[in-house]
Amino acid sequence: MSFLDIRHYKYLTSSIDRNLDFSAFMDFEHHYQVSENKHEYSIERSYFSYKESLVENTVDSSIQSIMDMESKLIPIFAQMERTGVYVDEKKLRDIGEDIARESKNKELEIYDLVGERFNINSAKQVQVILFEKLWIPVSKKIKTGYTVDNEALSLIWQKYEIANIILQYRTLEKLRSTYIDGLLRVINPHTKRIHTTYNQLGASTGRLSSESPNLQNIPSGSGYPARIKSCFCPESSEFSFLVADYSQVELRILASLSGDTSLIETFVRWEDIHTRTARFLFGEDATITSELRRIAKSVNFWVIYGITGFGLSKVINTSPAEATKYIDTFYAMYPGVRAYYQSILDGANKNGYVETFYGRRRYIPGVRDSNKMIRAGAEREAINMPIQGTAADIIKLAMLRISNFLKEGTYKSRMLLQVHDELVFEVHESEKDMMEKQIRSIMEGVFPGPLKLLVDIHTGANWSEAKG
Repeated sequence: MSFLDIRHYKYLTSSIDRNLDFSAFMDFEHHYQVSENKHEYSIERSYFSYKESLVENTVDSSIQSIMDMESKLIPIFAQMERTGVYVDEKKLRDIGEDIARESKNKELEIYDLVGERFNINSAKQVQVILFEKLWIPVSKKIKTGYTVDNEALSLIWQKYEIANIILQYRTLEKLRSTYIDGLLRVINPHTKRIHTTYNQLGASTGRLSSESPNLQNIPSGSGYPARIKSCFCPESSEFSFLVADYSQVELRILASLSGDTSLIETFVRWEDIHTRTARFLFGEDATITSELRRIAKSVNFWVIYGITGFGLSKVINTSPAEATKYIDTFYAMYPGVRAYYQSILDGANKNGYVETFYGRRRYIPGVRDSNKMIRAGAEREAINMPIQGTAADIIKLAMLRISNFLKEGTYKSRMLLQVHDELVFEVHESEKDMMEKQIRSIMEGVFPGPLKLLVDIHTGANWSEAKG
């Protein structure tokens, strides 16, 4: 069996749990062996007869269309895995040494503040130091006592310097262990590239995930995260990185699917959606500071996930009552959204599942559960899935159309990565302007909703520079 066939097999077997109820196929025994350096696979029993049986039993046209799309994507993901992404190994090691030095300095600062050495990575020893030696008040309790996790320390870092430095130390160690040592371990010694493995059905919403390593989780931001991202670059100076990122895609999808005129008009008028929401939350005459806009942005984002007042209060650091008021104000501002969410819940109760715009289905039996907590969690899942799932379908359709475009033109440029709402390309200098135009046109033209999707495109010598 070829490398491509195994990709088909993995998708089809995964699709059982995600889209279909084919328990009869669950006893399909398989085994494949992977050579360490070559794509050599073997499977006991017939993959092709399995595929034929599965397709014959797929009678729902919407599910069939999703399966057709996912099947067409398989060779695209296979090629992206084979191509991989080049990483400047020396540069990554140098960054790792800088992080290690700064981490060691933080460690010494902690010892100086405390007056003794201890294992900073031991939660028990940190508890003893903070709560028994320094008599710092407990900031967060759990069932087994109290905790010194990052959330607990974040509640006291402004008042107690030791908490602040421990948080900085942990951040540095996380970067070093996960994104320096972790990436160095998976650079292929022959290609000098990282070859991630994509999972088309890693999330119930249809979002793509990756593993070995998880390139969906490469950190963003300034400082060390930006430096780490800059290690991902073209192998040749004839190429640049191009990053195409959907702008506020979930909010735009929500506007289109809900049909809320106020939300649609905000985008049509090119208003800043977070500033507009902030004015409703805090008053038209209020001076919208960066902090107020941050709160409004959190409300806009988390309402999509069906968040409760209690959950939002933890995100924006306010009382549950205040957070609930923000959510109610959001729905008053965008009444079409509330009506749309209610229609989703009504459909979930009636059918037992929800769907994306393109027909991707997720069964949510919990919406009918007698347990209030289980039912509330299921309702949040039901509200979120059509939006996030539609966003996942959109970028997958864009990848399919872009791949077809690249094949038709036999271009030197190629698609390297998909990370959440962005696609990363390696583009030849002679094709850069044309690629930017064509990729934007394809990505913005995928969704036929009343509100046009927008794509931000930047190019640069590496991933960090091209991220913009």
